[in-house]
Order: sequence, then C-alpha cells, then structure tokens
Amino acid sequence: ISIIPSLLMAEYPNTSIGVIDINRILSDADAAVNATKQIEKIAIDIENEIKLSDEQIIKEQNSLIESQSIMAPEAFEAKRNEYEIKLQKYNNERQSKLMKIDELIAVSRNDVLNAIKPILEEISNEKGITIILEKASIMLNAEKMDITAEVLRKLNKSLPTIKVYRD
Repeated sequence: ISIIPSLLMAEYPNTSIGVIDINRILSDADAAVNATKQIEKIAIDIENEIKLSDEQIIKEQNSLIESQSIMAPEAFEAKRNEYEIKLQKYNNERQSKLMKIDELIAVSRNDVLNAIKPILEEISNEKGITIILEKASIMLNAEKMDITAEVLRKLNKSLPTIKVYRD
C-alpha cells in the first residue's frame, strides 16, 4: 500500500504556486490605461455622432407628423413607410456604434492578456512556478506568492501602449 503514494509522487513535479491579479493588470498596466483613454475619446466621438443623428431623426419625425394633415393619405402612408425603413436602419447603425465601444474594450483587454502570457512563462521558469492562479478565485494566499507587481513591471516594459482602431 505504501508503494502507490511513492509512485504517484515520482510522476508529478514539486508544485509551486503563483498568484496573479488579472483585474489589477487590466486596470493598472500602462497599455491598458492608455487604451482606456483612447477608447474614452472614441466613445465621446460616437456619442456626439449619435446625438446629431438623434436630432436629425427627431426632425424628420416631426416633419412627417406636420405633413400628415396636408398630405393625401396614400402619399402620407408612403412617406411614413419610408421613414420607418430609415428609422430601422438608423437604430441598427446606432446599436452598431454602441457595440463598437464594447468591442474596442474587449480587443484591447485581449491584447494585454496575450502580452502577459510570455511574461508568465518567463516568471514561472525563473521561479519554478508550476501553477499560476487568478487572485479573484483565491480566498487566502501568502503575499510572496503574488507575482502581479513583477508581471506589471515587465508588461509595462514590453507593451507600454496599445493603438486602438475604431475602423
């Protein structure tokens, strides 16, 4: 019976655990901070575009309502159908613009996460770490297990900025 545990121990390396705070990396890394600033500017531009488009579509709606009393019913119905098609297209474009902001956030976040993979491999090789866990899923850990600050230092050096493209 005592042979089985010793066989199992021979197959597995000694386990050393590292802990990383991904949320801190995604909020404090220079590239993430820079990307957030770029995305905020893009979001303001998008919001301004939407505001102008909202005003235009409201003007068209008011114009349509005003013309109802002076137009023949068939002509008004054709104009109303034209407006409904335009409104549907506008709503789709508006939604697409708003979704673009979320997409830019996801892409820049993914860029940072991809950039830390080789850094994690390097640190784990240097320190003999066999498992790296996300801090959010850990209730308690020794402070010296946390490699977040080291990852941040190396990430800031290797990826100081990300260029965010709106398209």
